[in-house]
Order: sequence, then structure tokens, then C-alpha cells
Amino acid sequence: MKKNRVHTDLITNFYDKVSERELSEVFLMTFPIALIQKTIFTHAENFLKEKFELLNSEVDVLASLFTHGKILSPTQLYDLTIFSSGGMTKVLKRLEAKGFIYRKEDKNDKRCMLVCLSQSGEEIVKKSLFEISKECSKYFEIFNEKEREVFASLLKKILLNINKV
Repeated sequence: MKKNRVHTDLITNFYDKVSERELSEVFLMTFPIALIQKTIFTHAENFLKEKFELLNSEVDVLASLFTHGKILSPTQLYDLTIFSSGGMTKVLKRLEAKGFIYRKEDKNDKRCMLVCLSQSGEEIVKKSLFEISKECSKYFEIFNEKEREVFASLLKKILLNINKV
């Protein structure tokens, strides 16, 4: 698997520009988050394709179903993920073809078909999330236990604040 690397000169030059006040200090937080996200996302995407023949988007949908009661409407899935409605339709068709989801009629709204996680979908999402967590844990090995707790707490704080902004 191809390794994702952030060129050291990019990091050094970035911090030089911030310390010289050529860039706003807010970039001390936003730019590293963007680089971390891109690196981990690309690594995860390659890993999932190679090991499970799944795309990140497919795992996102399966994980959303798994963590939210295993049955959701397409609109609920759309709200929980970052896809367009057309993108969601494509992902659902692929997952249905693989047997990881199935659809059933909504008893409350006959016009709506609910998306349900199948047994094989539950098994693959559990396995893929476990494996990708193990695979990406190396990015956080530099933290001791207390630092991991603080980092996780700070990330949660940012995420909760996003909805207030």
C-alpha cells in the first residue's frame, strides 16, 4: 500500500509563516487538521479498498446504519453522511448489490423505503471499523494515554461547537 506522507518542508514553511505573522494564528489549528484529515482519509480509503473492497463512502453508510439502530430512511442517511442525494443513491445501490443492506417499506409512510443493515453488512462494518482503527492507530502512538484523552476531548468540543456556529 502506498504511504501517505506530508512533506517536511511544507510543515516547516507553514510554521515559519505563522510565526512571522504572515499567516493568521487560526491556521495553527485549521491547517494541521486539514492535513491530518487528508492523510488519514486517503490511508483509510486505500486500506479499505485493498482489504475489504469497500469505499469510504460505503463504510460511512454502513457505520451510520450500525450506530443508529440498523434501520434508517435515505434522508436520515443523507443527513448523517456527506453525500449528495445522487451520491447516496449510488452508494446504496452498490451496498445492496453486495448484500450488505436491504430495503423495506416504511409502515408509517408507504411512499418511503427504509434502508436496513443486513447480517453480512453488520459483520463487514464491525470488522472493517476494527481493522481500520487498528491500522490508523499508529498516527496517535506519539500521545500518551492522558494526551489521547485530552485530544479526544478537544476534538469533541470542536465538533459540538460546529453546530453552534
